[in-house]
Amino acid sequence: MSEWIDLTQTLGEDSPTLPPLHPKPEFEDYATLDEDGYNSTMLHLETHCGTHMDAPTHFLSKDDHRTIDEITPDEMITEGVVCDFTHKEPGSAVTREELAEQADRYDLSASEYLIFDCGMAPADTDEYLKHYVYPSEGAAEYMVERDIACFAIDALSADEPGATLEAHHVHNTLFPEDILIVEGVANLDQVSAGRYDVVATPIPYADRDGSQIRLLVRPQE
Repeated sequence: MSEWIDLTQTLGEDSPTLPPLHPKPEFEDYATLDEDGYNSTMLHLETHCGTHMDAPTHFLSKDDHRTIDEITPDEMITEGVVCDFTHKEPGSAVTREELAEQADRYDLSASEYLIFDCGMAPADTDEYLKHYVYPSEGAAEYMVERDIACFAIDALSADEPGATLEAHHVHNTLFPEDILIVEGVANLDQVSAGRYDVVATPIPYADRDGSQIRLLVRPQE
């Protein structure tokens, strides 16, 4: 049987984020082995840094849409497809037609994860933070038509670099359809395009808009 591959960023105070909307994480010693006999850490951590999952309430009202603690086990242990867009120019959009070709090739089905490999690795650089590849609005509409469960991407945002909140077409297209978003996927250089078993485990923060996740994939035989 194939081995599981970890697509999760290691999270630290130097982890890249998208300021000013998303601050750096902070870690503080609450207790130390030398002084207290045990180690414990306080976290000051925004829900949308590192490899993380956006619940629909990241942009929508909690009165009508799900929070991160309402994600079900069936959505955490599932299947999905990795699509290869590493050939795309930095800052360019994946079109509906480009996505449809790979979705058909790898038999993307309803209620599955769709993972974009755009050749990005976490780094505090302009290319990673400001010139990443992203889905076009037409590609996002195609995801809705395919009835996917979750869209995941190696960039820290699913939308066009520099987009205003009103112009976050991917978020604004997927969330009303209860489609989750995972951003900040890492280690995609360890996988190839194709079909995978998927494990994605958000932290069930009560009544909140998202959380860090552990994202694992395993090639299907």
